[in-house]
Amino acid sequence: MSTCKSWSACLLLLMSTVAQADEQAARVILSQDAGAELQLEAHQQPLTQILKKITDTTGVEIHYSVLSKELITATCVGATVKQVLECLFDKRADLIFRYAKNVSPNRPEEVWILGTNFGAEDRCTTAGIETHNPVINMRAETGGVNELLERAKTHDPMQRADAVARLAAEGQTNEASVNGALVSALSDKNAEVRAQAVSGLASRESSDAQAALQNAMQDEDASVRLMAVDRAGNNVTLLQQALADSDETVRAYAATKLEAFSNAAKAQ
Repeated sequence: MSTCKSWSACLLLLMSTVAQADEQAARVILSQDAGAELQLEAHQQPLTQILKKITDTTGVEIHYSVLSKELITATCVGATVKQVLECLFDKRADLIFRYAKNVSPNRPEEVWILGTNFGAEDRCTTAGIETHNPVINMRAETGGVNELLERAKTHDPMQRADAVARLAAEGQTNEASVNGALVSALSDKNAEVRAQAVSGLASRESSDAQAALQNAMQDEDASVRLMAVDRAGNNVTLLQQALADSDETVRAYAATKLEAFSNAAKAQ
């Protein structure tokens, strides 16, 4: 009997130790310090767990379809959820924030995360709000556009998505080959790659952009359609089409953008 009690005590101690270690691995703290009201600390944690911590602590809903399985180490401090998420993703994702009326402008009601760009060889370590630009660093390491064009054809979907996103960031460099790779990626079997291609063509104002956006609205994956809405620009027709989308998030985001256009028109 005494052995059983001892084992039970040890088991409880072990469970407590594991729980404490997990808590220390990813922590989100609310503070009264000006400019540091929200503090995030994570050590080798998956993004899903980090985002769950942020939601549990702040109550802000965070939507995403595909996230990298990369383990993240980050320390981010800011006054708002927006600042902390921008620090966490360090320009490796498109972040969309929706703010409810009559609610604090520092607290979004919902956040959408699109097009995450964490490559297998990358590690994200951020501190504070001022962060480095990983895209520029990656270009120097991979040998530029030609290497990215090759990576866009690899069997690893995360590598393809990462390469497509970085190709779009190359601007006008090798325009024909880059645009060709982005157009090819529109029919990729992976939704993340397709979403990155839509984003890339739209951001480069490619001649294929409008057709890509329209086709993306017929995509089976909601994250691709959401990317099309995000990149719709002043395409009111596309946004109105999105109001009838089967996915609630796509409909809500399209309505938010249309409302913003309407308010801007009334203000003129």
